[in-house]
Order: sequence, then C-alpha cells, then structure tokens
Amino acid sequence: MAFSKIDLRNFRCFDSLSIDLSSKSSLFYGKNGCGKTSILESIYVASSGRSFRTSNLESLIKKGEEAFNIRAFDDNTGSILEVKKTKTKPINIKINNSKVTISELVRAFPSFSIDSKTFFYNDNAPEYRRKNLDRGLFIASAEYAKDWFGYFRSLKQRNSALKLGDIGQAKAYDPLLVDHGERLNFLRESLVTEVKEIYDEIIKKLTHENKRANIFSGLDIYLKNGFDNKTGLTEALINTNNIDLKRKTTTAGPHKADVIFESKGSLIKDTFSRGEQKLLSILWSLSQNIYLSRSFNLKPILLLDDLSSELDVEMLECFLPTLKYIENRFVFSNIVDLFGSKIMNDKQLFKKFHVEQLK
Repeated sequence: MAFSKIDLRNFRCFDSLSIDLSSKSSLFYGKNGCGKTSILESIYVASSGRSFRTSNLESLIKKGEEAFNIRAFDDNTGSILEVKKTKTKPINIKINNSKVTISELVRAFPSFSIDSKTFFYNDNAPEYRRKNLDRGLFIASAEYAKDWFGYFRSLKQRNSALKLGDIGQAKAYDPLLVDHGERLNFLRESLVTEVKEIYDEIIKKLTHENKRANIFSGLDIYLKNGFDNKTGLTEALINTNNIDLKRKTTTAGPHKADVIFESKGSLIKDTFSRGEQKLLSILWSLSQNIYLSRSFNLKPILLLDDLSSELDVEMLECFLPTLKYIENRFVFSNIVDLFGSKIMNDKQLFKKFHVEQLK
C-alpha cells in the first residue's frame, strides 16, 4: 500500500496541513526553514514510526502542544492510517482503527529515504550499504527477516565463544551460520543483479534524451559476498578458524558483504564528482524501488530531500527525464522550482507545492 493523502496536526512547524500527493511525483519547494523537510519527514514517520532526522520523536511535536497526529489515506484500498505521539506516551499506530506494531506498519506502508548519507552511497562504509540492501529485503520478505535474525543470532554466539578462546564451541555454530547465511547471500545477489538490470534500462532511456547520462552506463555493480564464493561459506569458516581465534571475531560471512560500484575497473568514489555520485545514488535508489514493486508487489514511497544540493545544471538536466520512468510515488524537495515547463503537464503524474503558500 502507498498513501495518497496525508493530514498533519501539530507536527513540527505545522498547526494543520492536508496534502493530496501525486500518483507519481510530488515536489515541495520553498526557502530554507519553511517546512519542506518536515513534510517529507512526516511521510517517513507515518510509514516507519521513525524519523530520518532524529531519534527523539517528542521533538516533532509543535512547540506548546502536547501531541502530534498524522492521518494518511490509501486511495486504492481505502485504508486509513493514524499515527499519534504524545509527550508522555509511546507512539501509537493504527491501520483501519486496529493497533499495529512498527514491523507491521513498515510492511503495510513501506517508504525509503534518500538522505545525506545515501547521496554519497559509495563514500560510506560497507556497513551502510549492507543496511541499505537489507532494509528493502527485510520489508519485502518475511523469510529473509527470519534468516537475517537467525544468522546474526548465531554470529553473536559464535563470536562470544571466540572471545573465550573456545574454537570448538565456536565451530558448533557453523552449520547455522551456513544455513541462514547462504539464503541471505542468495537473496542479496538476486536483488543486486535484478536492480542492476532495471538501472541499466533507465540509463539507456536517459542516454537517448541526454548524452551526459552516458557516464552512468557500463558500470560494474555487484555483491561482494564477504567470503570466497568459489569455495563457499562452509569452507571459508574452516579456512579462517585460526585468524578468527586470534582476532576473537568471525572474519568471513555475509556480515562482511558489500555492494561494489566500479567504472572501468576503478571505484566510483575515486572517479566520480560529488554531483555524479549523488545522481548515481538517486538512480540506484529509484531502481531498487522499482524492483521491490515488480518482484514483491510493494508500492514503496521514495523520499528525496534537497534535490539540487551538489548537483550542477548538467546533472539536473540528466535527472529530469527520470520522472517519466518512476513507477511508484516519489516525493522530493528543493529550495526553488527548477522545473517549470520542462515537466509533463499531467497533474496526476506530477504535482508541485509551494510550501510557504500551504501554511
């Protein structure tokens, strides 16, 4: 599900606000401090029970008020979502008047945020890329979630044994690590391979419209498993026993995986400008969103705050045609409206909101 309308009460700087989102792309623009990011944040809170800006949900309550309320509506199913947070109580989430957990919420109304870390996806540590990969699969597949928890529970126990210097006890957890880990690895590899195919489709279309987009074609994008794929995880754990015992931690396995982006044999972070890295991250996130929709029948909302930062005119021109190929709701913000007549006229596919005029 993906909601089409959102109502806010006492959220951040807004007393009251009601917005009908486009079925495809919605742009919120206006000067700094007018509430653009807060609108995107409210959508993320409504679909995840969390903020992408702070861990303190109480700080989202408008100053002088006791609680914030968010109501969202899905025009396809008629579902109604209600999220309330008071100063003195935990967040309360209901779908069709029935209380749900955060885990149930994120699967019912999935969303993904392209934040400042995502902009420079390739500059971040491997852990960030793993988490980005896992979150989509975690939401899409209950089986993946079971294997993820099973793998990391076994990993924790194995590492505890290694810290005690008990290699025999540590090896007792190897079958569980292999069982869960091989399934994790298979789904991760499938995701990266299929997202890459969608990404290549988009880049091919963009290149026909803007030759500058050719820089994003022909990239090598693949999963580095965290162990030698030729020998397999079982053999990798056996081969690293001595080093694991010395370091007191498991050094091979899916918990060491990474997503690698290369251009002509060089890492993207070493060859692309910041603007090129940002646009690549946006295009990869859009491709992953489409994959989740096609493969798991999800309709995740993709959020992007502050589009034009780090993007020069050429990169913005590369980005514009992308809006025609978006398959799910895409909500983004910018300081000014840079698009004008360049955007398609169909108001159902694209809507623009001047935030300063919404108050």
